Amino acid sequence: MNSRNLLLIAFLVLFALQSIAQNAKKYTTYVVKEGETMKSIAKKIGCKTKEIRNLNPDVDKKNPRVNTTLVVPNKNYGNPIIKAQPQKPVEKVIIHTVEPGHTFYGIAKEYNVTIQSIKDANPLLADGLNPGQKIRIPSKSEYTIQPETGKVVFYKIRKGDTKWRIATLHDISVAELERINPNLNGELKENDNIWVPAPQEIPEEVKDTYKQKQDPPHIYHVVKQGEGLFRIAVLYDTTQQEIIDMNPEATKKLRPGMLLKIPGKKKANFLTHKVVKGDTYYNLRHRYGISKEELFSLNPELEEGLKTGMLIRVKPLTNQISESDIFPNTESDNTYLIDSISMIKNIHISFLMPLKTEKKVDYTSKNDSQLRTICTDFFMGAEIAIDSLKKLGLNVTHHVYDTKNDLSQIYRILKDKDLKKSDVIIGPLFFENTQKVAREFPDIPVIAPIYSKKQTTDYTKNLIKSVVDKNKMTTVFTKYLISKYKQEKIIIVTDTKKDNIAQGKKISMLLKQHDSISNITIIEPTHNKKRPKEIYMNKTKLENSVDKKKGTWVLLISDDNIVTSDIVNTYGVMANDHSIRLFTSKMFKTFNHLNYQYLGQLSWSFPASNFDQLNTKAVENFKKDFYQLNYSYPSSDAFTGFDLTYDILIRLAASDEYPEGLELGKSNRLSHQYDYDNMGKGYYNKGVLMVTLNKDLEYKLLK
Repeated sequence: MNSRNLLLIAFLVLFALQSIAQNAKKYTTYVVKEGETMKSIAKKIGCKTKEIRNLNPDVDKKNPRVNTTLVVPNKNYGNPIIKAQPQKPVEKVIIHTVEPGHTFYGIAKEYNVTIQSIKDANPLLADGLNPGQKIRIPSKSEYTIQPETGKVVFYKIRKGDTKWRIATLHDISVAELERINPNLNGELKENDNIWVPAPQEIPEEVKDTYKQKQDPPHIYHVVKQGEGLFRIAVLYDTTQQEIIDMNPEATKKLRPGMLLKIPGKKKANFLTHKVVKGDTYYNLRHRYGISKEELFSLNPELEEGLKTGMLIRVKPLTNQISESDIFPNTESDNTYLIDSISMIKNIHISFLMPLKTEKKVDYTSKNDSQLRTICTDFFMGAEIAIDSLKKLGLNVTHHVYDTKNDLSQIYRILKDKDLKKSDVIIGPLFFENTQKVAREFPDIPVIAPIYSKKQTTDYTKNLIKSVVDKNKMTTVFTKYLISKYKQEKIIIVTDTKKDNIAQGKKISMLLKQHDSISNITIIEPTHNKKRPKEIYMNKTKLENSVDKKKGTWVLLISDDNIVTSDIVNTYGVMANDHSIRLFTSKMFKTFNHLNYQYLGQLSWSFPASNFDQLNTKAVENFKKDFYQLNYSYPSSDAFTGFDLTYDILIRLAASDEYPEGLELGKSNRLSHQYDYDNMGKGYYNKGVLMVTLNKDLEYKLLK
């Protein structure tokens, strides 16, 4: 045979082998359905019954259980796949010659592709690389992922990470990673959060396998990214050795997607804790109220010491979980109705956020930068809420979608099959877009996460306004004063601004609707005779206004620094000898011009739609947890993300339908109060916090 014929035969063999790349696996899996037997399955697959029995010796030889996953021969093994492909532009084929010392890692990095894409393009490389081999480098169209829905998740940058390594981990190119994170410039910073494409969902048919509730000898578990034997053993109340005995291959490094057999015991209901940097036996004992001996009894592996990333048992759970279990030692208030949930409920929550991951975004722009920060902080808070409830047994599935602040992108996202399965949707961020989503999914509650000045009557019944309308704060504030009124003298102080004067008159009018309130003193600032534009408060008039017997309420409606300073200083001194309380219609923006000690002496009080400076153990624990995860303290947006997500999940878990959950009553969270009312079409939050500064200069909630 001449050399020309040899070359032709070699070419045909290589072509045939490459054409079967997608069918190169000799075995696949099959999920047993109702009524199927080994014989019927073998006939369906096109193999002998004996072959399936040999591959699955632990399964009933005739009638396997429903939902059992069988290893079966791949009937397409060795057969070429012939599909009609649309005509594409011809791309230049890159051939790489393997040299001594070359590795998959080095080659993939050189050509900016993933390791898996090289293996997929060269099915003959199953035995590894050999010097002299010629391998094909996949084209960009083969390895670049183009997410259609914009579904993304957080990835925390670790020590030693590079763009190429992160891209490889998530099976995308560096170019795709930079497209998702256009502000990812320069060196990567450890512990920073960036966005990566969300992992693909497990098919429903396979999911059913993992949900099976079999009796002994075993059940199944799918290994997730980052899971180890110890973590899995904790989840199923078994030991690492028992898992290894049933899965000899588990002695090697676990791979995401690996199917493990687990001893057939019911999953134990334990409160678990993930060990983070800085954890000690002392702070774990203090935090969870458990002795060191009890910790070691529940977690024998602790004999080797605490290790970052460990998932350890803390204490058994009852059939019901309490909100206070999220942050132990939290002060609870039994007057709030949402205090426990069932652990059986499955809830799917979706977030629609304008992450603005398009390259055209100008990240030097203050507005663009602020928008991204708001969304990132919000979601980091939301993740802590979800993880906290998961630890206590609530089954939560969540997705986050990048709307790019683009209406056309939102419409593309609305077609996503997972979004349609949501039990609740938070977002988009801007109110008018939230309304569009609510109309698209009339049976799913859609929550507007931030305040909107836009007033409209065009609401849908499933739209929920989670932020208190600022125009209604005055009414809520006045109602609180009326409910606490006990014959005190009321003084209203305003400055010269028209809006503040109008608000002062409105408050006066609302207060006088109370039967016992008829006389209200209004004090306005005095103009300087020489410089009429300058104003000040007449100290003598202020001192004479105090009722030295009944007590005095001072209602300050002013943004002027001179007016506020004069009021606080004058009445603050008098509060040592007389009963004087200071109320403002909102919190002061700055305190540089005010005497903080006087504010505490006056028991300064004000209404707030959100307030994250409360001195409670729950707030302190949240700050600590957030810092340990993100190496920074939570912003107001992070508090909002936690509170809103946690509250809606609690309400959904406590009821069969979301309207019922919204109407369960008033609930105080870390920095918000939620008290929903039905406005005919949709719901709005009327929950307002009344905050006071006590003499110890600590912020507390008024009841």
